[in-house]
Amino acid sequence: MDTILAEQGLRLSYLRNPSRNAAFDPCRILEDVCQDGMTGAMLPWQNGLRMAASDHLIVASGIDDGRCFGVVAASDLATEREPLLFLDAAYLAPAVRASNLMHRMLAFAILRVAGYAPVPTVIAACVQTPCYMRMLRQFSQRFRAASLFPAAPDDVVIDLGMASLARRVVRVVRPASRHAATSMFRFTAGTGAGAARYAADDAKAGHRMDETLVVLDLSMADDASILDDARKVYRARPKHAARRDIVDAAVVADVLQSRRQLPDVTAL
Repeated sequence: MDTILAEQGLRLSYLRNPSRNAAFDPCRILEDVCQDGMTGAMLPWQNGLRMAASDHLIVASGIDDGRCFGVVAASDLATEREPLLFLDAAYLAPAVRASNLMHRMLAFAILRVAGYAPVPTVIAACVQTPCYMRMLRQFSQRFRAASLFPAAPDDVVIDLGMASLARRVVRVVRPASRHAATSMFRFTAGTGAGAARYAADDAKAGHRMDETLVVLDLSMADDASILDDARKVYRARPKHAARRDIVDAAVVADVLQSRRQLPDVTAL
């Protein structure tokens, strides 16, 4: 069943392996989110077209015109000990930056990925702006028994287990990094499977940018609790009302087709 909060003006759509779907158009997505000016991006320096190589794509689009207001691309990876969901890219149009849309898109990603594979218990991203760091920290606080790396500035005790997890994640997502033991590092394009998959274009360009690794660990909670918390975030309404054409969404189509309605998973 297609579930849309019409008064909020948006719907969320999910694509698995987007490059295999004829309806997927990364150029149009980027044009839409940037048409009102500078967009908020988790990794603004990277080639946004590479989201086509991601395993999962969440798109927030207008109900009336189909315009994209936000997108999250994620891939299935694994360290030597645990699987992880890595956020390749995230973009928000200026009109929805102050809303809770990104939280709902991430929660929707957890729910949809869980329909095909084990529930994601480790989620990671490399960010460059404080706003995305705050957003991911706030997102982690919506889940029971969640741990986040890096620790908050006012935390006195360092979680060594999370630091070890972060090192394992860095070796996979940024194998060329020389600072795997810290949250801040510079990425220099290198070799290896991880580098080849995520940085082929950037390696040719020779980018060197400061990034902060953020890792959310939900492994201390059971699957039912994680999914229950994700549903609560997904269904949450914005704290402040906004115009119908720019507000948050609540969701649910299985593919990116602007006018076609498809059944959705019953788990939501």
